[in-house]
Amino acid sequence: MEKDVLEVKMLGEFSLAYKDVPFSIERNSATKVNQLFEILLYYVKGIKREQLQHNLFVGENVVDPSNSLRALVFRLRKALLATGMPEDDFVVIKKGIYSFTDNFEVRVDAHQFEEIANIALNEADDNLAYDNLRKAVDMYAGDFLPMLSTTDWVLAVSVKLKKLYCSCADRLCRIYVNKKEYKSLYRLAEKTALLYPFEEWQAYMMEALVEQGMKKEAMKLYEDTETMMLQELGVSVGDKMQQMLERLGAQIRNNSAVISDVKDNLDISKPDRDGAFYCTYPVFVESYRYMKRVIQRNGQSAWLMLCTITDGKGYALDSSDRLYSISADLMEAISGSIRGGDMYTRYSDNQVLILLLGISQEDCKLVQNRINNHLESKNRKKYIQYHLTPICTLKEEDDTAIINHEIKWGSK
Repeated sequence: MEKDVLEVKMLGEFSLAYKDVPFSIERNSATKVNQLFEILLYYVKGIKREQLQHNLFVGENVVDPSNSLRALVFRLRKALLATGMPEDDFVVIKKGIYSFTDNFEVRVDAHQFEEIANIALNEADDNLAYDNLRKAVDMYAGDFLPMLSTTDWVLAVSVKLKKLYCSCADRLCRIYVNKKEYKSLYRLAEKTALLYPFEEWQAYMMEALVEQGMKKEAMKLYEDTETMMLQELGVSVGDKMQQMLERLGAQIRNNSAVISDVKDNLDISKPDRDGAFYCTYPVFVESYRYMKRVIQRNGQSAWLMLCTITDGKGYALDSSDRLYSISADLMEAISGSIRGGDMYTRYSDNQVLILLLGISQEDCKLVQNRINNHLESKNRKKYIQYHLTPICTLKEEDDTAIINHEIKWGSK
């Protein structure tokens, strides 16, 4: 006799369906009763009483864990009966081992995913692993029981399953590259980047766009990713994205065109904006390298200005709503205070770099005053520290290292 099926989703959410009919036992999936049910469903072979109590009550001041567990078992049995499921004890206890009844066929998506992912990854031949890799990545809907992500046992399982998923996704992405299936590559990389945005899956997305000749989309993706990384982590994009940017540049250069076409492409590649020139940090570094050569040849003066957002007492301001508000005001003030021939970039959440060309040290002070005047109406200028260094005195060495050196002493 076939058993009735209980479908359980634990990847990206927690949901239940008995004989294809969705149901829930308590509205909040993070309640102790639901947690007990989730543990019993996941540990299909059962779990020891001591470990079960630890999973349920770790870090809590529970006077009598055994009695609390008995109460939860009673409430779970009562809740399951109220759903209309056939009468059953539901929770089986034998020699200190707790398990869910075997009177139902329980299908847990986390178990199914783990099984298929391991089969795929243990297959050395990409062609033989292909179908199972696709099944595994399609099945993965997100982190394991995300509403309990800080719980010890959930965190351990979540890390294991995430690692499996990322291994499958990376291998499948490389297969898509080899097969030149760039649309499939983009879809998979996009899904994974949405799940884990800080792990460079955008590099695969960018590769798919570059290979399909979608240059503007690839450049926008690069800029959006870099902005996100700077705002959220205070770092720029990784090597993979940098390599894709270089490939994008090479692809543009390799297109045959007359000089007028090249100029037109440059003019329309990105709409120009009024005011000072804002660019991403990697572009700033390359522009800085070029301008340093120019001024060393023609003797023009140039200054590097570092603007650091502080707490008003001289210490760099940490991530907070106030920091983001002041940062937005500072960027607006800089844009309206420096000339169109000057350039600026956001280095981190609390620092902005400005390259001032053909200007004296006294004029730099005027620029600083103009920025402060823009900030004065919002009472922001007391939070900004300024540091200056002349470019012509910097030694010939790695330019990123030079700028990073300025950042370090400027943020003390």
